Amino acid sequence: MKKAVVLSLIFILLFIAAALAETTIKSEVDKAALSTDEVLTYKLTITTLAKNVPYASLPKFEGFYIISQAQSSAISFEQGVAKSNLVYTFILAPQNTGKFKIELSKITIEGKSYSSQEFEIEVTQGKTKPKTPPVNPQAKPEENLPESEEEQITL
Repeated sequence: MKKAVVLSLIFILLFIAAALAETTIKSEVDKAALSTDEVLTYKLTITTLAKNVPYASLPKFEGFYIISQAQSSAISFEQGVAKSNLVYTFILAPQNTGKFKIELSKITIEGKSYSSQEFEIEVTQGKTKPKTPPVNPQAKPEENLPESEEEQITL
């Protein structure tokens, strides 16, 4: 009988902990050092229970060109609670050699601010020169990024 009560309490505590789980923001890069012949993948993952998720304030990726960018979202249900998962992925090519800092990403959800980690990336000279800018020279990579935190994604 005591075991059943203890197991029931553990189950209830786990359910409450899952329901009260906070928003998390995680950034990652696939490498900390690369040559001018290579590309870097930057991935930002936001997991939250909030229904309205504003766009994240993303880094400017100084020292890199944005070759490709993608955004995906998914909703999962765990123990009757909806959890949103947003993923921003950027493929970056170095502009020059040297050490570059990818600043942290930030997001404010329901009045609480969250930020990811920042990275220092070292770029060495490869066999070829650094990649050239995007095909459309009038388009700045930053213009493709959502800047307004007023816009929201409703999941």
